[in-house]
Amino acid sequence: MARARLGTLLLLLAGCHQAARPVASETPGTLVGQTLPLLPSPHLRLVVEGHLNGRAVPVVLDVARALSAVSSGCWDEKRPVPPVTGMARVPDVYAGLGGIRDWPLVRVSGLRVGGVLLGPRGMGLTGEGSCSVTLGADVLAPYAFTVEPLRREVSFEKSRPRDAWVAETASTGTESAEEVQMLELTREPVGDWPLLAARVTQGESVLTGPFVLATREPFSRLALGPAEAQGLHGLETTAGLPPRAFLVDSVEVTSGVGVSPLVVEAGVGWKNPTTLGRLGPDVWGRFRTTVDVQGSTLVLRRPRVVSAEGHQRCARPGTSAASEEPREEACFALHVRRGAGDRTAVTGAVFRDLPGGGRVHLEPLGEDGKPLSLECQVGLSFSPTSRGVTTQHLVPWPKLVQSMPECAEALRAVRGYALALFEEGPVAECPNACVFVHQPSTRRTVCECQPTPLGDGAVVPQRSNTPKPPSKRERELEPEDPH
Repeated sequence: MARARLGTLLLLLAGCHQAARPVASETPGTLVGQTLPLLPSPHLRLVVEGHLNGRAVPVVLDVARALSAVSSGCWDEKRPVPPVTGMARVPDVYAGLGGIRDWPLVRVSGLRVGGVLLGPRGMGLTGEGSCSVTLGADVLAPYAFTVEPLRREVSFEKSRPRDAWVAETASTGTESAEEVQMLELTREPVGDWPLLAARVTQGESVLTGPFVLATREPFSRLALGPAEAQGLHGLETTAGLPPRAFLVDSVEVTSGVGVSPLVVEAGVGWKNPTTLGRLGPDVWGRFRTTVDVQGSTLVLRRPRVVSAEGHQRCARPGTSAASEEPREEACFALHVRRGAGDRTAVTGAVFRDLPGGGRVHLEPLGEDGKPLSLECQVGLSFSPTSRGVTTQHLVPWPKLVQSMPECAEALRAVRGYALALFEEGPVAECPNACVFVHQPSTRRTVCECQPTPLGDGAVVPQRSNTPKPPSKRERELEPEDPH
């Protein structure tokens, strides 16, 4: 019924636009067969480049939004905002109680994503001053899309019935280089946004239930009320303010499949009573993920890992257990893409667990593909985490240019990087997942790290065995030590 209501709403909106203005000569294209690079970002975000009004514009993919939107900042005095053609009342997972929001509608022409024309079409108008576009379910529903975290790309194909996905995943044998998990997406009965069941664990406290599958925001969010009711404790804040985040032991989408540990946002204002929060790319982005909301399916793939003599070894993509034994070096991967302004997008991935963290040293390469001898050492640092972590950085980055201008200048001449040495343990100066440059002559290290729900460069605290220290009153009631 919810899908029928949403479909009826969109048809009514389309009819309204056609009546309000003659049909333009544009013929909307299809994203099927397109593979688009994601815009560079330390954490995984589903944002690609589009073009509108002759200018580049970030385009966000948001499967939980019913209606696509465009900001008023995409127009100026020379190109005024199109006239509002009406209002649309649509479900919105981030709205207050009731989950409904009213949007002014404008007719957008000339929007291109990956060279594909997506207009003309009606879109909600936001008041943001910067130019941005969000593609919602009204555009994305006909597609299944696959997110490749290492290459930082998204590929589109036609949505398939769930039975087709079941048949495909069932054909994956135990000798495949990948583990495959197929999960069912359900739909929220009123808002129609996709839901995924998950289990959140913190000490002895466990919270299990439906979460909104989120592709817009980088971080997962845990509804504050249900979490505290189940005994989960947020990270301490000052002045008695509500917690900003939870440090949880694990977030699992099925037994043994998920992330641990993880800092998730505290959903203080989460108003949706039928869900426990949202699951973002910090969870499902640990896998090569296929999202097919219309086909009610989420497919998670990751390299197969075997443990031997206390070490984890990984299968190399494109191989099988019969043709090649898993290797420890196959647990690390690197992808390099040249960017604008003599900067290079470097993405690193670790496919095995890092219980004590780790650092991967990189070898700079010149135009001819041969190693360069530089004084400045480059690498990636990772805090303790489970497998599947990725991070992407543009080298050089602004702080490096300010703090080590000579290293930044030298790295502008680098045309590529190769994996070199791996060492256990993170770089002390670099919390979380980071890129670092070390200058031996000065013993200085400069990092750029992934943001967390606690902020940029915040150190993620480690959980102790005690979920929460005893209060002052509890300590007063404790018996004295007889010794």
